[in-house]
Formats: sequence, C-alpha cells, structure tokens
Amino acid sequence: RGGGRGTYGARLENFGSKGHDYKRDSGDSPSSTVDESAVDQLLASRLHNRLKRNFDEADKVRDELLNVHGVTVWDKDRTWTTERKSGFEGRDRGGRGGGGRDGGRGRTDRFDSR
Repeated sequence: RGGGRGTYGARLENFGSKGHDYKRDSGDSPSSTVDESAVDQLLASRLHNRLKRNFDEADKVRDELLNVHGVTVWDKDRTWTTERKSGFEGRDRGGRGGGGRDGGRGRTDRFDSR
C-alpha cells in the first residue's frame, strides 16, 4: 500500500493546525469557561483514533471530553458544545451504539412483548 489519497496520513493533512475540523456550536455560551486548548487536543486525538478505526479509544476520548471538560461532541455536525440545549436531547453524538430517537438509550418499549 502506497501513499494514496485514502491513506490515514493523507487525510490528516486536511485538518490544519488544530488537527481536527470540529467547531464550537454557534449556540454555545461563549461565557462558559473551558480549556479550549485541551479540548482541541482531545478532539484531534478522537478524530485520529476514529480515522484509524480505533473506536474504543475514540469513545474513551469522547467520554473524557464530557466527564472532565463538560464537552459534548456532535460528530455528524462536526461541532462541540459545553451546554445542553433544547433540541439536543435526541441528537446523535456519533458514538457506537448511540443515536436515533431514543439517544442510544436502548429503549425496549417499541415492541409489544405480549
């Protein structure tokens, strides 16, 4: 395998100095204090793990962003936020096994079990 367009290294070149292409959600409060440098490093790590298909590590980084920094990542929108707002409740964060109308909570009430 050579250095074709689809290689991991070639894809990384598209992410600039931050190492990722996520943006802070425009509806997020700019007054919320967050270490954006640390968030940028973690988002880059998460993206790089996802590109390498190392999804368990990417999920650990996503969890660290949420639990340590209070940051929720929206992979489909390529955004992140520090607050929960109306309309985010059912939004897919992009992690494995998540998303959909129930937010990945594994609802079982969809089917009648009689």
